[in-house]
Amino acid sequence: MDREQKGHHSMSQNEKKVFGRHKKQEESPLEQTQAVPAVQDEIAAEPAAEASPKRNKYADKMNRKKRRLSKGARIGITAAAVALLLGGGIWAVVKSRDAGTENVTQTTAAVSCGDLETYIEGSGVTAAKKREELGREVKGKVTQVLVAEGDEVHTGDPLLVIDPTETRKELADAQKELTEAERGVSDAQLEVSKAQSDLSAAQRKLSRLHITAPFTGKLIPTKDSDNKDVSFRVGEQVSEGQVIGYMVNDRQMKLTLAFSAEYARSIRTGQAATVSIASAMSEVSGTVSSVETAQQISSEGVRVIRVGITVNNPGSLTKGMTATATINAGRLGAIYPANAGTLEYSREEAVTAQISGEIIKLNGTSYSTYNGGALIMSLSSDASQDEISAAQNGIAAANRTVASAKTAADEKRAHIAELQQKIQNSTVTSPIDGVVVSLNAVEGQEATGSETLVVVADLNDIAVNAEVSSMDIGSVQQGQQATMTMYASDGSEISLTGEVQSVALEPTQNSSNGQGSMPTFKAVISVDPLEGQKIYSGMSIEYKITTASSYGCLMVPSSAIVNTDSGTAVFAKPLTDENGNEIPFEETLPIPEGTEGIPEDYQLVPVETGIADSTNTEILGGLEEGTEVFLAGPSDLYADMSDNGMSVSMSVG
Repeated sequence: MDREQKGHHSMSQNEKKVFGRHKKQEESPLEQTQAVPAVQDEIAAEPAAEASPKRNKYADKMNRKKRRLSKGARIGITAAAVALLLGGGIWAVVKSRDAGTENVTQTTAAVSCGDLETYIEGSGVTAAKKREELGREVKGKVTQVLVAEGDEVHTGDPLLVIDPTETRKELADAQKELTEAERGVSDAQLEVSKAQSDLSAAQRKLSRLHITAPFTGKLIPTKDSDNKDVSFRVGEQVSEGQVIGYMVNDRQMKLTLAFSAEYARSIRTGQAATVSIASAMSEVSGTVSSVETAQQISSEGVRVIRVGITVNNPGSLTKGMTATATINAGRLGAIYPANAGTLEYSREEAVTAQISGEIIKLNGTSYSTYNGGALIMSLSSDASQDEISAAQNGIAAANRTVASAKTAADEKRAHIAELQQKIQNSTVTSPIDGVVVSLNAVEGQEATGSETLVVVADLNDIAVNAEVSSMDIGSVQQGQQATMTMYASDGSEISLTGEVQSVALEPTQNSSNGQGSMPTFKAVISVDPLEGQKIYSGMSIEYKITTASSYGCLMVPSSAIVNTDSGTAVFAKPLTDENGNEIPFEETLPIPEGTEGIPEDYQLVPVETGIADSTNTEILGGLEEGTEVFLAGPSDLYADMSDNGMSVSMSVG
């Protein structure tokens, strides 16, 4: 699709600048700038090495020193763009050194304020935004037709009446079927609950087959009738309630002794104690861990209190050893007990089998140390495994039954809703304000429930389905303004306005069915109401979508823009204040060595550019309105021409 651009400015359109060698004297002289195409054709006929350099192609070569030829071998650059500028400019004579001809052209212009706008254009078709097809899926005899094509209708207006007697019979049967389906769902859910309860019971029983340590400690075996340790082997049977051993914490031993009640206030928890074990002929350190406040009477008639002492086991202490202890009471010295006592484990608990079964795994042996929760022994019970499998199968079957019953019930509900909607729709009403654009029903006709009987469209709310080429679709966005031309049946043109409402993300099928044509994308353009003008669906239009605009912006002719390694720039002459003093630019760039023909009072000024049309470029920063800019500078200041012995120069005057 052809792109169009326009600029709301009084300047004439600028053509591209052309750079190359001048023609010899015997050839035709350069023509006036009004004949720029002839100059372009003439240069295009020369060898490819003489073509004008592309913008920014050599911008990375900034400030490279160029090899210069003699003055007669340098290339003159001819300004091929002509612009009639607001605010005026300076007209100069540009001479061809070889041909000796003179061309009158404008070489400077002033930064001006104006409007810039770019757009794309194409074609499309009008369509109603709101369009309703009615009467489909309603079965029965058409008893009344209340409208005709072209009639205006409002929301809720009746259009057709269809007898729904057969549909009501279907509804009654469907409601009975739904009741049965819901009963089936309830029964299936009860089966699921029962199966889950069976599984929980079986899992609890199965978990008892794994005998674990109740806390961290050592497993002490039981004794048989001969006072020998009882051991277990894989394959043996274990009975429910049988003691496997005793889990004890033997890292610390506990000693309970009676002390005279006279020392009740002198003995406190945390005090150090010295524990003596006569059988081991050794002493170990201990700590008071508990003091009972209640007093007792000993067999000798002495009031005593019971004191618990915790002893760290060096490894040689066992349960039942006789021991005594003294408590260090500070200034009172050592306090002695009323009698001796016996060592006990600080914690002890019997480990029993919770269910009968065969030993299938032993994790350790007697006197092994276990962490709390660690496995000691695993049993196997075929009956428990069978219960688990049966319960799991029961749950799976019950869940399948529930799912099937729910699906059946949902289908019945959906069918009932459909029938109720059909009965409600037996009097076909308009859901929108609009016009009857199609009517396919007569009284007495049997509606089969598969055809549209009436179509209503809102012709007051029209949009355009526009076709946008793949080359342009990237420029189209929601909210962009559009102007359109619609062709009436009498051949007259009607101007319309609107804006882009949506843009398709995928292309439509091309007209040549994939035979090489360019794909197009659908864009919807709203149409602003036009007083006194009816717009129908299906009308052909041509559109223009504004893709970029800037109003009241600063601009310069595009021929003033040059590319540098630091970005875009222009040759500009500083403004002067009311006293004639030059106002310096905020920033300037060095003019590359070898660039000639630029007036001495012009400086290279970096600028920030915005949008551009075919003539002008927006200036976002770097220049002020009224600043004079040079138009005939080379578009790419840093084209490296040293390899073929050329340097860029200007020939002005």
